[in-house]
Amino acid sequence: MLRKLGFPICGMLFLLLTLSGCAENGREYGKSPDHTNFGAPVEKTEETERSYQTQQLYGPVTHNNSKLEYSQFLSNQLHAMNGVNTAIVMTTDQNAYVALMIDSSAVGTKGTTKETNNQGTNKGFYNDNAPLNDSMPSNDLNNGYNSYETAVHHDLLSHRFKQAMAEKIRTLQPNIMDVYISANRDFLNKMNNYAQESWKGHSLMPLLTDFNQTVTRVFGTAQVLPED
Repeated sequence: MLRKLGFPICGMLFLLLTLSGCAENGREYGKSPDHTNFGAPVEKTEETERSYQTQQLYGPVTHNNSKLEYSQFLSNQLHAMNGVNTAIVMTTDQNAYVALMIDSSAVGTKGTTKETNNQGTNKGFYNDNAPLNDSMPSNDLNNGYNSYETAVHHDLLSHRFKQAMAEKIRTLQPNIMDVYISANRDFLNKMNNYAQESWKGHSLMPLLTDFNQTVTRVFGTAQVLPED
């Protein structure tokens, strides 16, 4: 009897040890082991050349994109990273634009200012601005109530967090010239609407002018100073 049970027991022990080793390496389900603490101190020698909004380091930029597509592949790849709950990636003729929501699977993704009300019971369960009306716009991915975290300005996202996402995009799609990343709630909701149009099989080209105006407003065109 013991001899018959020996192989299954050994097999289970091997499986448990394997899973334990994966957990120790940070390989949680659906998340990349690349980073878990973007706020940890690092040596200057460990930093690499900045991979996002690079053109704005050297002078003013324009967002005169002539092509617009939604990238399901890049969106999925960023979604799997620690710190990212949802990522929507739009690609143009030379740039990638990322709209995202932040989760709690990584430390140091943004500043301490909290924009989302997750208490839910102070006034209205879903909307504390209208406690007698709990309805929310159905097309909004994030409404600020009982949602994942956003950041009103892209500068509130930490350098290392944006760097990790930009490096992944550049590795997967080397023809990308520059990467722009924001967790602004309005930008996220608009990009979600664009993604829905793509899922329906519709071309995003009729939205190109609106898109260029949106990213110009969100990311600006003036030269920016490099972050420390």
